Amino acid sequence: MENGEKAIEELLDMYESGSEMYTGAIMRIDLSNGKIVYSENLKQITGVGKNELPNNLDELLALIKEEDVQKITDKVYNSEYEAEWTLKVSLKRNKEGFNTFDLIGKKKRKCDKDVLYLLVRNPDQNFGLMSPDIFFPKEMFDNSPQAIIITDKNNKVVRVNKAFLEMTGYTFDEVVGQNPHFWASNMHDKNFYERMWYELKSKGFWSGRIIDRKKNGEIIFLYSNFFEIKGYNNKVIGYMAINTDITNSVKKEEEITRVLKHDSLTGLPNMKGLSERIDDVLQKNTEEKKFAILIVKVDELHELIDFYGLKTMNRVIKEVAKEITEVVRKQYFASTISKDEFALFGCFEGIEELESLATNLLNKLLTPVQIFGERIFLKIKIGISNYPVDSTNPEDLINQAEMALKNSLRQSINFYSPELSKIFGFEKKMEDEINLALENNGLLMYFQPQIDTKAMNIIGAEALIRLKEANGSVLPPNVFLGIAKKNAFMDKIDQFVLEETIKSARVINESLNKNIRIFFNVSKSFFEREDFIYNIEIMLHKYNLNPFYLGIELTEDLFIEDFYLAQKKIEALKEIGLKIALDDFGTGFSSLSYLNKLDVDKIKIDKSFIDNILHDETSQRLVSSIISMSKSLGFEVIAEGVENKEQLLFLQKEGCYEVQGYYFSKPLPFDQFKLFLKKQKIMI
Repeated sequence: MENGEKAIEELLDMYESGSEMYTGAIMRIDLSNGKIVYSENLKQITGVGKNELPNNLDELLALIKEEDVQKITDKVYNSEYEAEWTLKVSLKRNKEGFNTFDLIGKKKRKCDKDVLYLLVRNPDQNFGLMSPDIFFPKEMFDNSPQAIIITDKNNKVVRVNKAFLEMTGYTFDEVVGQNPHFWASNMHDKNFYERMWYELKSKGFWSGRIIDRKKNGEIIFLYSNFFEIKGYNNKVIGYMAINTDITNSVKKEEEITRVLKHDSLTGLPNMKGLSERIDDVLQKNTEEKKFAILIVKVDELHELIDFYGLKTMNRVIKEVAKEITEVVRKQYFASTISKDEFALFGCFEGIEELESLATNLLNKLLTPVQIFGERIFLKIKIGISNYPVDSTNPEDLINQAEMALKNSLRQSINFYSPELSKIFGFEKKMEDEINLALENNGLLMYFQPQIDTKAMNIIGAEALIRLKEANGSVLPPNVFLGIAKKNAFMDKIDQFVLEETIKSARVINESLNKNIRIFFNVSKSFFEREDFIYNIEIMLHKYNLNPFYLGIELTEDLFIEDFYLAQKKIEALKEIGLKIALDDFGTGFSSLSYLNKLDVDKIKIDKSFIDNILHDETSQRLVSSIISMSKSLGFEVIAEGVENKEQLLFLQKEGCYEVQGYYFSKPLPFDQFKLFLKKQKIMI
């Protein structure tokens, strides 16, 4: 959304919420960043000068007498959502008629943010009903890219913006005082307008496509949003229309329809085109022919994009599409269903024929692709389902081919079987267990100690999530987190992990008088939330924890899509005082390139390297290189997964003295972890 559009949305939201509370000057405060938006009559109501008008919550509180500030902050942070409250407050400076004000407040949850709405009333003034144009500062109104019209309660135009005049060719004088039907195209019948007004009156708004006419007679197609403007006692005092010109889009609808059914990169039909083709063919299948769906996946495409770049890999995908169509020719309908997946649909005689086709595809696609002088090797998987043996439902056939694909090994071909449904049945059972755990306090935190093997003392711990099943079994994260991510449970789990880690860190460092930093892990979806940093600050404040005792482990997948945003969030975390560890280091394509750009403190060597350091020279060289490089760049380094003395001695010899793993301790429930901390001496 463009900045102009966003500002208008905020003002509309402010008006709609403020009008629930009565009339006055309205303020909308985003509590995630303190930003304030206010109606233009705030100066009239409060007598505050233009240069004094607050831009954020701190500036607003600075205008209020100190004895009233605490009353406001208590209401802001402790009131329930949707609960309306009233306070009488005074400004610091004295000015006759502008000293004491009534604040009517209400907090709401909007788009995962807390938003506060304040109505400011001056008991010494009576401005009467609000006029429809009071909610839009002139500069913002005029500079909006959308055409905006405001009418009075009799539907006579009182205000239009520049975009409207440019869009229609009329002047302000030609339209002010007119009914908007003045520029109607007369291409809608009476029923259209009756339905529109019925919806507007019953819901308070109407959205839809409308056809109008410019001053020169030219037809214009608009997508319009109509709103009622309400004032005191919820009475309608006017109407507003926000219009977007969609004329060019409408003229190109046939082209758009074609585009919507085709992939822009390869030119092949997409999932919509595939679904329509399958439906059409199966409906006409009177001869009981057999059909198959083959899904071909270019595996680990994200890693290849990181290594070779998007431009190169786009060329590779186009080449893959070309090779697939050459192999299947007109025998199969070829389509794309995602950036890295292709689907083939066609008739076959026997399984041997399908195996032969899949093998030919695999061999063709495993031949290195030459692009921009690079020989690029691809990893290919193929999943197959067939009609009518596996299913007669088109959607099920696609899902079954996807199941077969997910179950296949690298560079292999796999047919769907009923056993795969059992796997996905387990996932459904696990989904239910996660739901129960979230509802019934079934999530648990375990803590694995981190040891400084020079001083032989405990320097920290990693907080690790566990799930307690209804039968009492405790499950590790690798069993349920993947399923949690698929089913959008991660925000709740991450919030639990954050709060429990901070609570535990406070107990350890205050009650037990320890100097232990607890690291927690975070999912990609939680990290990308707008209120991620705010969430951490709120929890630190809630439990009064010194940020020194908190660390966060970040994995490479957090940086792939929006590196700049990740960089800014890491900087914000450092400003708060958290320590940053880069987890699973060395397992991805891009970790090395991130190091000189990310303000991290510690490198964590992945367990997969530690598992092999005693018998694999490549792992030994990699671990040695990571330790050496980390030290030369000024990073701390810790190894996870240390399970025996020989691994520990190798790491110490290479200069890595911070470790965690089963050699010292498995992850422990909190009570057992507290007992572990009371040990006088850690023994090798």
